Amino acid sequence: MNKQMYGLIAELKENGEDFEFYPTTRDMIRRIWRFQSKNRSGHYRFGKVLDIGCGKCDFRKWIGELNQEAGERSSVDIYEYYVIEKSHILIDRLDPDVIVLGTDFNEATLIDKEVDTIFCNPPYSEYEEWTRRIILESNCDDIFLIIPSRWKQSRTIQLALRSLKAPAGTKLVSVLGHADFMNAERNARAKVDILHIDKSWMDDDAGFSYMFDEIFGMPDDNGDKWDAEFKAVEQQERKLKSELAAAKNKVELLCNGYEEARTELFNHFKTIAGLDSAVLESIGVHKKKVKEALKMRFSGLKALYWKAAFDCLEEITSRLTSTSRRNMLERFAILKSVDFTPSNLYAMIVWVIKNYNKFSEQQMIDLFCALSCPANVQNYASNKRVFEEFRSRWGEKPRSTHYTLDYRIVCTEYALPGEGWHSCCEPRVRDSCQRKIEDVCAVAFNLGFKTGFIQMPETWGKRGTVFMDDYKTVLFAFRCYLNNNVHIKFNIELMKALNVAVARKLGWIRKPSDIAQEFPPEMAKGAERYFDCFRLLDVSKVQKLLCPPPEATDDCSGEEQEEIPLPLSI
Repeated sequence: MNKQMYGLIAELKENGEDFEFYPTTRDMIRRIWRFQSKNRSGHYRFGKVLDIGCGKCDFRKWIGELNQEAGERSSVDIYEYYVIEKSHILIDRLDPDVIVLGTDFNEATLIDKEVDTIFCNPPYSEYEEWTRRIILESNCDDIFLIIPSRWKQSRTIQLALRSLKAPAGTKLVSVLGHADFMNAERNARAKVDILHIDKSWMDDDAGFSYMFDEIFGMPDDNGDKWDAEFKAVEQQERKLKSELAAAKNKVELLCNGYEEARTELFNHFKTIAGLDSAVLESIGVHKKKVKEALKMRFSGLKALYWKAAFDCLEEITSRLTSTSRRNMLERFAILKSVDFTPSNLYAMIVWVIKNYNKFSEQQMIDLFCALSCPANVQNYASNKRVFEEFRSRWGEKPRSTHYTLDYRIVCTEYALPGEGWHSCCEPRVRDSCQRKIEDVCAVAFNLGFKTGFIQMPETWGKRGTVFMDDYKTVLFAFRCYLNNNVHIKFNIELMKALNVAVARKLGWIRKPSDIAQEFPPEMAKGAERYFDCFRLLDVSKVQKLLCPPPEATDDCSGEEQEEIPLPLSI
């Protein structure tokens, strides 16, 4: 160490400004100069340079000397030279044409410093954080670093490099050489690597994008706006469903959860409304848009919790087909404007009970009609009319009357694409098929036949089986074929019950003795016992499962919560 350097270091230490000042050697800069002269073309190949922790500006000094030795044709020029340096003593020694862009790297931003090249020989006690920030935040084409050779084991640096997401084939990092400070102006035993990081392929605002994510943590746009909102609602529904499955007091969970979600939503919008009007204007946010967004979100929140409450009425809704549940929910849509409170929950439950009988009757008739086609029916003994041009549809009443369904069914109309058994059947029959099975099971349940287990087929043409609650008796079996036909073999007792119940509701039979007179012998045998198998839900008895309605209140806590009137299944 020469006397001049010794004196400078002593002065820095005396003033508390020796921030791990180890001047870069000529040999280190020569590796960078050689790389740049061989791998870049055109004038001003260093261009605008930012030297972070510049010290005595040895980077510019050695580049200048190497350019003079190489001559004009091989020079690698620096167009403008900017620095960040913390030491006031070293700043005072800078040449007049050196522009200081900051004094403390930890307080400086890099994203707004548009340069071509960044060079840094950082303090080695902080080299990982400095390197991470330079990699992620810099707005330049080339980065040259002199850092400890152990950088390869640094998780911080490796994650930073990986987050750049360089395209395939890009040589992101090049090690230009290895060096130490044993023969430097200030001796040290540190082993270092001279690195080049190529950012020329990146967008100009990549550094700003990183800073924005780091500070504000705003989630990315997920493609289509409506698709993203749909996925967000789906995620909320799954979370709420999972919480309800584990909850003992579902009403308390629903009411408290709704109140918390509502408060959080309002707080978010209060934060937006509290921003400076000029800022809101600059990002295109207007009062009208904020009001519309809040209205939509608030309405969606109510709908989410009302649907969750509706789904909790499993004791009733499990007896409804998917179509019946959908129809009931559509009529239920007005609840988007109703406050989600315990007293309103009571009113909803009463409404569902009153409407259940109507839907359960209709869905049984709808299933009967949907399975009806000439190949699947037998006329009553007194019915001599020909079954002509029969084309029933889901929800239509049959055009021909006074007939029974066979227990062996070939489905065509009931297997319409998108609504039938075949949607999403490859490689496994599922989804829509599962819904159809559950619809049949719902009607069977109302006829006194409870489902225990559903064995789905693996692929086309394979047998699927639905067992009763004894897990032995087959309720019905089915096979789906590629020609869109579905073959079903019902338990004959289930089909007897369905034929009798529908015939009673449509007025085709009036007394049990009509069954033996009108039904085919095989279907009539023992069918009298199903004359009263379909029974409506007795509203007066079901309401005994409910406590008296509570006083109107928005409070969902304390002793009053235990008074919430709900079916035993909740």
